[in-house]
Amino acid sequence: TTTTTTATTTTATMSRRSTPRGQMTKGANSGPAIMMMPPHIRATFMPNPPLRYMPPTKMKRRTVWSGVAAYMSAMEKDPKPSTKELKNPKKLKEAARKLQNEAHKKGMEPLVADYRNEQRECAGEFEGMNCYNTLFVGRLAYEVTDRKLLRELEVFGPIKDLKLVKDKSDKSRGYAFVEFEHEEDMKRAYRAADGMKMEGREIVVDVERGHTVPNWLPRRLGGGLGGTRLGGKDKNISTPGRFDPSKPAASHPTGEGGGGGGGGG
Repeated sequence: TTTTTTATTTTATMSRRSTPRGQMTKGANSGPAIMMMPPHIRATFMPNPPLRYMPPTKMKRRTVWSGVAAYMSAMEKDPKPSTKELKNPKKLKEAARKLQNEAHKKGMEPLVADYRNEQRECAGEFEGMNCYNTLFVGRLAYEVTDRKLLRELEVFGPIKDLKLVKDKSDKSRGYAFVEFEHEEDMKRAYRAADGMKMEGREIVVDVERGHTVPNWLPRRLGGGLGGTRLGGKDKNISTPGRFDPSKPAASHPTGEGGGGGGGGG
């Protein structure tokens, strides 16, 4: 057994030594060796020559660096020229709205002055009605007539006078003034009738503020009460009844519907 192993090792050593340099042993199924390939193919497998050593370059600063202080005398000393500010469409719209509001406010000043004089001269009475016993009724359906309104409100007490405001074509404008004979009856209707339904629509009632509350202005002069015109659907108040501006906005439901409330004059 030892003799056989030694003969096998010797044969393998002789076979490895007889293999040409750079050529694989026969029977490896790996093709021709690199050194046996044509020169133009063998060149693709050969490494590139090493890079030639280059000493580092020595940089010499030709100019001296300095700050901008040396050039301050050459800079302009004239005042900055005025430039025209370019406004985007949003700013242009806001400026136009501001001018429009100022012009509207200026045009309303004589009307407000006349209304103030009328308030001072009325002494709590207007067109034969005692304003301290008068109740303002708003958000009325256009189908509501004088008789219908009288029948609904006389349950709170005897009514002395009732005026349903109409336009030039004799159509209801949706609000009225009801004068009670006694102030206690008006106060009872003020508390109980607010938000009641009439012809399928919730009404709003309030005291007659036009001739009883100092510094009051109606809606047509930039005043009035009500939360239906605060700025948008997310801010307008749609809850039935009077709107109290002293309460926080979170306490009032918002959404579509409703109408202006409160006032008079």
